[in-house]
Amino acid sequence: MTTRTPTTIVLGAGAVGLASAYHLRRAGCEVTVIDPEPLAARASGHNAGWLIPSMSTPVPEPGVLPQALKWMTKKDSPLYVSPSADPHYAAFLLKMLRNCTASRFEKGAATLAALSSTALSDIAELRADGVEFEHHADPLTMLFTDGHKVDHRIAELKLIEKSLPGFSWQQMTEEDLRAHVPAVSDKVVAGIESVGDQSVDPASYVRGLAAACEREGVELRLGEQGTLVSGPGGEVSVQVGGTRLKAEKIVVAAGVWTPGLLAGIGERIPLQAGKGYGYDLPVTADAPTKPMYLAEGKVAITPLDTKIRLAGTMGFGPINEGVDEVRAGGIITNTREYFSGWGALDTPPEPWSGLRPTTPDGVPVIGPLAQHPDVLVASGHVMLGISLSATTGKLITGFATGNLAADAHPDLSPNRF
Repeated sequence: MTTRTPTTIVLGAGAVGLASAYHLRRAGCEVTVIDPEPLAARASGHNAGWLIPSMSTPVPEPGVLPQALKWMTKKDSPLYVSPSADPHYAAFLLKMLRNCTASRFEKGAATLAALSSTALSDIAELRADGVEFEHHADPLTMLFTDGHKVDHRIAELKLIEKSLPGFSWQQMTEEDLRAHVPAVSDKVVAGIESVGDQSVDPASYVRGLAAACEREGVELRLGEQGTLVSGPGGEVSVQVGGTRLKAEKIVVAAGVWTPGLLAGIGERIPLQAGKGYGYDLPVTADAPTKPMYLAEGKVAITPLDTKIRLAGTMGFGPINEGVDEVRAGGIITNTREYFSGWGALDTPPEPWSGLRPTTPDGVPVIGPLAQHPDVLVASGHVMLGISLSATTGKLITGFATGNLAADAHPDLSPNRF
């Protein structure tokens, strides 16, 4: 196998795109990154910021899609499906439904656990290289208001724990719970504490990667729209304004906008937006000091240096970056169920939204296209984009330089559908 250091264009300056650009450049490639938006303007800046190997399980699981359909009329539900007349959307939901089986869930969980097994060490490697960003390594507490849900979570942990180095967990007694989370409400009946997950300020992570890329010599072209176009003999190039740019390898890491870019060269992958919402609350004396996940409410709480971030909801639907304040408000409503007193929940600021790229099986697409092998796709990470960004960047670099064969990871291949 021949190792090469090709010229490369990366479409997308989110966490995955920038991590790919960083590793490509460190491997000797000439790299240009193109993105129409400022840094951290979209989903890479609007997320919980979790490095979360312990939650490396696919979104499509037994019962999840029927539950989402059931909640369509509930205006503030944490999981929902938006209607659409687009036949590709209907086909996507049908593919997702077929993946909501126990066997496919276990297969997807194994794939994600294998990816996540090096996620934290890959992030640590970035920090050791001098990539600067806000980082925390506190244990994660998962809170439950329904005791029956605890067994399901324990089954998930047992499914993946052997694949995660340095990871451990324990079921908390009621005494542990009250001592650990003094403001917890009486509705909370159980908790699980896990050690081995981490968190970052995602915007600082993206900006840190961008700064490191520029130090290494990566060209960042922000505020410019790149599109894929086919030339003679099927050669693919990138059109930016009136200029057509050529490269030996093109990486498409554009999140939910990836299918739109691939359509320019006649390629299609089944990927839809999974819409999330969030709030940034002030740091107060009664706020949580460690990350928490509210199991039934599906809310992630991330204490950061200057804010407390709440993130949640999963809404399947067409691309729409608008904010539904009622839907977002469900995060606040659900959070109040778990805490007896947290003043900042009474007057939350304006919510934000982020669109997570979601595949029918809940597993990312990472690798070259069969019909256009010089085009590499890195998308579909759903809620693991930050967590798996550095790991994905290494894989993309392996494919681009020839250190990885095109068929090295069939479970991640964009051609698997």
